Amino acid sequence: MNDTPLRTRLQLYRLMYLIRRTEEILMAEYHPADEMRCPMHFCVGQEAMPAALAGVLRRNDVLMSHYRSHGYYLAKGAPLDAMVAEFYGKGTGANSGVAGSMELGAHDHNFYSGAIVGGSLIIPLGAAFAQKYRGVDDISISVIGDGVFDEGITYEAFNLAALHHLPLLIICENNKYATHTSIERRQAVTELAERAQVFGLPIEKLDGNDAELLLRTLERIVPQIRAGKGPHFIEIETYRFCGHVGPGTDEGMGYRSVDEVERWKQRDPVLTTRKQLAGLVDRTELERTEREVDAEVHAAIAAAKRADFADIRSIIACNWSGEYARVVDRFTSGVTPIFQGGQSEARPGPF
Repeated sequence: MNDTPLRTRLQLYRLMYLIRRTEEILMAEYHPADEMRCPMHFCVGQEAMPAALAGVLRRNDVLMSHYRSHGYYLAKGAPLDAMVAEFYGKGTGANSGVAGSMELGAHDHNFYSGAIVGGSLIIPLGAAFAQKYRGVDDISISVIGDGVFDEGITYEAFNLAALHHLPLLIICENNKYATHTSIERRQAVTELAERAQVFGLPIEKLDGNDAELLLRTLERIVPQIRAGKGPHFIEIETYRFCGHVGPGTDEGMGYRSVDEVERWKQRDPVLTTRKQLAGLVDRTELERTEREVDAEVHAAIAAAKRADFADIRSIIACNWSGEYARVVDRFTSGVTPIFQGGQSEARPGPF
């Protein structure tokens, strides 16, 4: 705790608070106004890792998250107002209003997310291979949930990352549930990091509510990955206070109890960090930061509501072209439709 400079603690708190208040204010707007154009998976309770990760990322690093992605979008430095506008389906959105929350991306910031379980692992794996092939010191970060361990492709990705010594950081948010099914009902053996270790990945198992611990760990690991020391796997124990989808808590569905949720709230990463700071800085400084964040979020929502929807022609242009790309002609021209064994290894060249 005392090893982390006060300025860094304040930065961690500000980003955690920004993520929390963004989610809370969006949840308050979600149902009554019914103006958001997509299903929303909120990350209330899981703010610590995105805040810590922001301290070690570079613009060129590739970060891909699962669909509970809002915190990681903000961690990559992508603009809040574009994210909020995306949820409202507006043309000013990060993806012109056509991706929504579950496919949120910020291409200029090398941030991506997706709804396919396992996609946020296998795609950064490919990005990490490209980074190694180019000889750069950028890295790729994959954020997965514990549900990914139900997918076979996970183990193929672990093997390939270790085999090729790729610059890949895998962060597993173990929040105990895949949708509404607990890990105990899905997995005979619930130790997750150890499975990655079997494939040769160095592992860490950490408290996902301790932002300072997470930051110190990342500050140690990330330079090693950049230096070519290979991939790393971090499992964090965390929890979502909200329901699987939408602003509710899934009360009455029977898959988790109110008492369970309340026990986890006692370890709330945002409130815990604030209590620690309360004895170190003037109360008015924290309150000023919180007012600024609240105003920023409300301004983003107001701007999103005022903005226009994307022009349908520009949306269609993103998905349809009157001609094939040149790469298609290159790969199909003169192809013999018979597989020929014994061919020497070949690498695709630039398109």
